[in-house]
Amino acid sequence: MAQTSREIRSQIDDTRARIGTVIAELESKVDPRRVIDDHPLATIGVAFAAGVLLSSTDATSRTARQVRERVRHGAGRVNSTTESVVQNVVDAVVGGVSSTVVMKLGDLLDRALGSGSGRQNKSKRAVRAA
Repeated sequence: MAQTSREIRSQIDDTRARIGTVIAELESKVDPRRVIDDHPLATIGVAFAAGVLLSSTDATSRTARQVRERVRHGAGRVNSTTESVVQNVVDAVVGGVSSTVVMKLGDLLDRALGSGSGRQNKSKRAVRAA
């Protein structure tokens, strides 16, 4: 059984080719997309049965309760953060508007009391009062 190195290499190459073909066939048989495409009704049946089994266990209700609590806790944090941001925006807007209103009212009052710019009228009134 003395084989030459060429014969051994040839056998190795043949074995590699067969192994590659077998692996490709196995991959195609266990591909989830192909299984679903080949057996759609069986897939729906398995999914339905799994849903029924999961719904009958206490694990799903516990998990649902935990998820509900986490969502409520997260929503509370979001609400408090949103509330503080809105309050800061309102404070900034009200502060800006009120300072503008005070300034405009001062200008209107100065115009009503005399001519010229409001600042000049204030200094004239201060000089007259003194």
